[in-house]
Amino acid sequence: MAGTLLTATPPTAVQSTTDYPLNRTRNRLPTIDLTSDSASQAFETLSHAASTTGAALITNLSVKPPIAAIQRLFSTLYTNPTLASRLNATYPARGVFKAACLDPSSASNIDQKTTIDFSAARLQKLRELDPALVDDLGQDFDQVLRFYTVVETDILPLLMQATSRIAGSDLAPMHANWNNNLRLIDYFPSPEPTGPRCGEHRDYGTYTVVFQDGLVGGLEFDVDGKWIQVPANVDAVVSWGWCGAILSNDRVKAAKHRVLRTQPVQKRRTTAVVFVAPDLDATLKPVESSVKEDHPSTWSEQIMAGDLSVGQFKQVISKKWRRREGNEEGEVIEGAQDREVSAFVRAA
Repeated sequence: MAGTLLTATPPTAVQSTTDYPLNRTRNRLPTIDLTSDSASQAFETLSHAASTTGAALITNLSVKPPIAAIQRLFSTLYTNPTLASRLNATYPARGVFKAACLDPSSASNIDQKTTIDFSAARLQKLRELDPALVDDLGQDFDQVLRFYTVVETDILPLLMQATSRIAGSDLAPMHANWNNNLRLIDYFPSPEPTGPRCGEHRDYGTYTVVFQDGLVGGLEFDVDGKWIQVPANVDAVVSWGWCGAILSNDRVKAAKHRVLRTQPVQKRRTTAVVFVAPDLDATLKPVESSVKEDHPSTWSEQIMAGDLSVGQFKQVISKKWRRREGNEEGEVIEGAQDREVSAFVRAA
């Protein structure tokens, strides 16, 4: 990591042995235009998307991610191994800056991306263990944190209301401890990636917001067996995950998605992603009002008995996504994460 990825030669490309499906379709995802849709229209579209496609697009969003600052922050960590090590030392269990795909010894078919992961707990540890690090990361880091604060204040409450409406119960009390995470993702330039940029999966939490850079696409959603491309100029994408589906008893759809290649493939794609999940000590079980005679449960006995917490579920699923990203040992098979998690949560 001596040189920046913008100037250095990309990781050596080898022929991938994975046969990727190419059945893609142009956008058919519900879309909210914040310059023309009223608040009630936006709310209705979100609610409809949650129960059908599991994903919705947002255009003309006033809150924009600081893409240039995020790219500079990645470049700083690429070129300053000492700073990267200090950052990871604040969360030694899993690290903060993750770049397994740049290690020549890593499997060639792991996700071809690098990430920076933050949460309230990790930021607290950072300030406790290395107070000077905040200043050393500079104004770019500060811009990212200010963006995250605005998202939590101005955007997440609306999404919680829409999700609660579909579930038939107020889910906010289960999210009282703000179990949210911010992930910055750098899909560095790679004309011939050896694996998917982000393998297909469903997120573990209640819902996710992906803020795009507006220039480079690649995100796709599986809708009725067809991969639907998200246009690059869409400001943000909202999708729902496993916890949202379980709490609502499938009234909210957990959306399978991937980034197979960036579009255009030779361009750098930068995103800021906010993950929202219930409190770790919350019981992961459909809310009582969601299970009815005409809408029975399809979840496992463990879930229906109330014997699985959100924290326990996260431990199960995180081993699978860490394997896909090259941060956990194990064979990487495209689509395996989703199949394994489905088998774990669904009734036999």
